[in-house]
Amino acid sequence: MEQAQIPSRYVKALESKYQAKIDEGIATIDLYMTRAAGIGEHPDILSVLDEYVSMVETNTAKLNLIKSVFTSTPPTQNATKE
Repeated sequence: MEQAQIPSRYVKALESKYQAKIDEGIATIDLYMTRAAGIGEHPDILSVLDEYVSMVETNTAKLNLIKSVFTSTPPTQNATKE
């Protein structure tokens, strides 16, 4: 695929935005999984966790797309060996 040319500051801003959302989602999931105090405020904890998992998934896809289309560095794959 041919790379689109947009100013690097915009690419960097998008990368930072998506990475921040990924970090927020992971931190929130971690908080709910390790601290019981937060669970009492959310009677449907599975829905809340699912919301943050979706946030991580969506922003990871966006970050990978930006990296593959607008930068010369290929996106990092989180593949594990079996």
